[in-house]
Parts: sequence; C-alpha cells; structure tokens
Amino acid sequence: MIAIGITANLKPLHKAMIALRADQVPFAMSLALNDLAAGVAAIEQEAIAKTFDTPTPFTKNAIRTVRATKSNPIATVAIKDIQAEYLAPYVFGGDRSLGKKRGMLAPRAVALNQYGNLPKAKLASLKAKPNVYIGPIKTKAGKVISGVWQRPAKAKRSRGGKPNGAQPRQGLKLLIQFEDTTPVRKRLPFEQLARTYIQRNAADAFEAALRRALATSRR
Repeated sequence: MIAIGITANLKPLHKAMIALRADQVPFAMSLALNDLAAGVAAIEQEAIAKTFDTPTPFTKNAIRTVRATKSNPIATVAIKDIQAEYLAPYVFGGDRSLGKKRGMLAPRAVALNQYGNLPKAKLASLKAKPNVYIGPIKTKAGKVISGVWQRPAKAKRSRGGKPNGAQPRQGLKLLIQFEDTTPVRKRLPFEQLARTYIQRNAADAFEAALRRALATSRR
C-alpha cells in the first residue's frame, strides 16, 4: 500500500480552540482532517488520469481513504494494494511491474480493448487454440523472439488434391511479443501532491471545522 497520513497540528489555532468545550476539540480535528483527505484523494485521482493516456476504471479508482475519528485523529489517503503493485514504479521510479508475468506483453497483431490493453482473457483464449504456439522462435536472422505465435492455416484442397482458393501466408505470425521490463517514462508525484495540497488548504480547513464545531456546541 502507498499511503500518506494526514495528522493534526493545532498549535496555530490554540487560542481559537480554547473557546470550544473540551469534548468538541476532537470533533473539530476530525472534521478538518477528513475534509483535507477528501481534497487530497481528488487531486490524486486527477493525477492518475493525467499520468496514463487511457486509464481503466480499476486504475482510476485506485485511491482509498480512511477517515479520521474523534478517538483517532489521523486521516489516511492511500493507493489500494493491488493497484499499488503496478503504480509503485510511477511513484518511486524504476522498472514497470511484471506482476506474475514472465515478461511484458507487447501486442503485435491482436485487437486491443478500449483502453489500449490486451483483453483480460485474451492470452488464455489464444493459448487454447491448436494453431497457436507460445515460446521462443529463432528467426532466419538468428534472433530469438519469445511470444505468442500463430501457425499458418493449412490450404484447403479440392477433390483432385489441388489447392483451393487463395494460399495462406507462409511462416509464423507474431501475435504478442514477450519483452523485458523497462523503466517507466512518467511519474506520479503522490506524496508531493498531497503535501502541497495540505500546506495550501490546512488553515482554511481547520478554520471551517472550528466554525462548525462552535456552531454545534451552541445548540
């Protein structure tokens, strides 16, 4: 999990908080922290949308928050564990995550989904086809390429034994190539975005929370 905790620093607002009843102080703290957490979550989601050309809904919804309470004045904004596995290099730098794959899947001659990715079950469906081979192939030039290959279809023959209709293309067709992982080209400044937002909005958030808490204490 990639997370940042937002904690309270109420020293600048000490005089204002003296006017509150003691039991209202934790309430004001939790209000402010949760407002800040919501703001941080929103800008992190916007940053993810900008980092990737066509992020999937699963990636766009990677952010989660844990709300502060009166007894626990810490609000947390985090990237969920599954998404954090492949988003971590964009936050900290490094190579793209392979997950459980042996290599990066680089489509060469297969249809992609609306997000520019391989459909989830595409590799499994190709593997089940009898005319598909998965593994390394040595080209005529001596280069070894690992991937998903499609064998050429057999020519249909007429009753006389002659080929019927157009002839198939000769040789294997590379559908998906297995490549080594590479460094990410973009960065997602998760912590920097959060800290900048908090610095700019903390005072206003605590002031608003104090007003709400004072209004509640007078009822």
